[in-house]
Amino acid sequence: MTSIDVARENMEAFNAGDWERFKATLGDGVVYDEHATQRHLVGDGPIVDALRSWREAFPDATGRIERALADNRTVALEITWEGTHSGPLHTPSGDIAPSNRRISVKAAQVLDVENGKICENHHYFDLMGFLQQIGAAG
Repeated sequence: MTSIDVARENMEAFNAGDWERFKATLGDGVVYDEHATQRHLVGDGPIVDALRSWREAFPDATGRIERALADNRTVALEITWEGTHSGPLHTPSGDIAPSNRRISVKAAQVLDVENGKICENHHYFDLMGFLQQIGAAG
């Protein structure tokens, strides 16, 4: 399995909400940095918990890989995230009530893959555009 195959499997498992399958793509001590929210998570448990929280707010969330590039063990993905904000969005400042608005957000992920497992994932997305689409920012 190539590094890009591992990244695609990770995305497909997220889209299916299949957390065991998702965890199977992660290496021991995996690191996840979500730069827009300043989350730095270590280990598959905290990462799955964070992504479950996103899916609670957006139960129909899907990531579509628009482009994937790899150089040895590093994979870069261009992604479009889509979904409907139909559940509470938990933030450090409190919950944002469901807006029932549909979102489409551009993102990029840079992943390091070793021995067929993701060991680091750096996720970048347009937080301001996201908040505007759900009506939480002007």
